Amino acid sequence: MINTPIIHDRHIVKGFFENMKSNNTLKNSFKKPDNLTVLTAKNKGKHDRMIPSLEGYDEYTIFEQNLDYLGIHDYVVLSKEMDPSQWKCSHKINWVLDYLNSEKPNTELILCCDAIDVIFTDDLQKVIDIFESFKCDLLFMSTKDNSGYHFMPDVQQFVNKTHPNRYLNAGVWIGRVEFVKEFLTEASKFVGPNDVTFDEYREWLKKPNPNYPCGGYDQDIFRFLEPKFYPRVKVDHENKMAYRS
Repeated sequence: MINTPIIHDRHIVKGFFENMKSNNTLKNSFKKPDNLTVLTAKNKGKHDRMIPSLEGYDEYTIFEQNLDYLGIHDYVVLSKEMDPSQWKCSHKINWVLDYLNSEKPNTELILCCDAIDVIFTDDLQKVIDIFESFKCDLLFMSTKDNSGYHFMPDVQQFVNKTHPNRYLNAGVWIGRVEFVKEFLTEASKFVGPNDVTFDEYREWLKKPNPNYPCGGYDQDIFRFLEPKFYPRVKVDHENKMAYRS
């Protein structure tokens, strides 16, 4: 049974959301808390990560459709037109940072989620309550995937002590806007024009990368920075905030 307020799992979100709609469950049940900005970043048009379990939620993503269904319409979508095969996860770092620096959202908190495979199943206030319980300034969900840690054994050692067997996942995170600016400014130093696309990533992980996390995903960069910013940055290693199998 899933009892988290967010689900981030590409293999089950479609079925879960369509079951919600078919039963008319939670339709127009919630509103966005006034102190929270909800944001996603994506390329316009089609996405190269679409798999059969996500079909039907392409340009108008499941994240957007789910929020609209729940009655939450005041969210932010950052997007640019590009060839979907050229989408790079590292884009999100500068896009979100530019938004925070230029738009100056008048909220204390920001919740950032992947567009193609994240849905909400409960009141967003529960996400805030979970975040506040961790007594930090930026909270990431976690995953079993440990890609990239072989490039940074010192970080792996830190993770083994603080949240073993669960690793930072960049698909869902919530933080205090002023601190997020600081964190993303540091992360942006590792973003470059030659960062890998989805098609390149798995092969990239097999090659020597002496400048790691340069060239990788936003998740690689965030994992690299976690020890530097701990305990202001924490990982929800029990995934109280967001479900992921």
